[in-house]
Amino acid sequence: MTLLPPSQPNQSFVTVSPIAGGYFTLPERFFVSPALHDARHFKPSLSFLVTHSGCELLNHGKRASSPSFRKPFKLLFDLGLRSSKDRYTPPQQAHLETRQPYRLAGVAEQLRSGGVDPASIDVVVLSHVHYDHHGDPEDFPNAHFIVGPGSLDVLRNGVAAKGSHQHFDPNLLPEDRTEELPSTLPVANEFSNKSHWNWQPIGPFPAALDLVGDGSMYVVDAPGHLPGHLNLLCRTGPWSWMCLAGDAFHDRRILTGEKDIGTWEDEAGHTNCIHFDKKAAMESIERLRKLMEDKNVEVVAGHDEEWLVENEDLLFGADENL
Repeated sequence: MTLLPPSQPNQSFVTVSPIAGGYFTLPERFFVSPALHDARHFKPSLSFLVTHSGCELLNHGKRASSPSFRKPFKLLFDLGLRSSKDRYTPPQQAHLETRQPYRLAGVAEQLRSGGVDPASIDVVVLSHVHYDHHGDPEDFPNAHFIVGPGSLDVLRNGVAAKGSHQHFDPNLLPEDRTEELPSTLPVANEFSNKSHWNWQPIGPFPAALDLVGDGSMYVVDAPGHLPGHLNLLCRTGPWSWMCLAGDAFHDRRILTGEKDIGTWEDEAGHTNCIHFDKKAAMESIERLRKLMEDKNVEVVAGHDEEWLVENEDLLFGADENL
């Protein structure tokens, strides 16, 4: 079954290299149901270097800050954990201590060690703005940052959801190099949204953006986990794709249907969920399951330790020719 658009003549492809942007420990009971109460998993926080080598100069934007895609250009999807605890806000530092043991490993330094200058990164797409995905934006001085609709409000004002992980840094992103994608909802009139981006369906997803304009990668609206949550769908060959799923799921057993999304009660008796909107998160997971009916598509989430163990040879730096 083929769900995604076929390759075109002179089709461009991308190379995806995962980077382990740190590790931390997640208690199973906060993420899956049923769960072993005391089970804990040491998980990676993945970043992905996406390299496009066949794109002419393009500029989607009307603003000076909009990205210009060079030939070749380099994109990062997520930045993992920060390189140092001190770079987090005090509430985030307190939450990080609940994820012991953890190991911080800055993505920028890993790139530099592998021969890639962080200043050469053209675009950073964040799946969302939680502490374990936004990494160190300040280490990428020339990158254009792209976030999903509502993300900047989350950074400024937080969310109406409980949980010690729901703390945000309002000064996280450079204002002059950050672009928030428009809402996927219909606009009220022709003047209410003048964005150059145009959401269109692709495969099982109702809203996606052709990021470069050549069908090589699509930003996918993937609601549920946090406002503005995005996936990145990458065309890696004539028939092959990789879908970078962010925090659409935290345990592959949820994707396979072996487990359900977990909930827990806090000390005040409130029922909490790791996803801001559990119903929307379940719908996004169903779309990923539908996508996986296409055997040419690989789905990888941001904390997928099983996938990483099976694909360590793909890690950035594992191949000296990268």
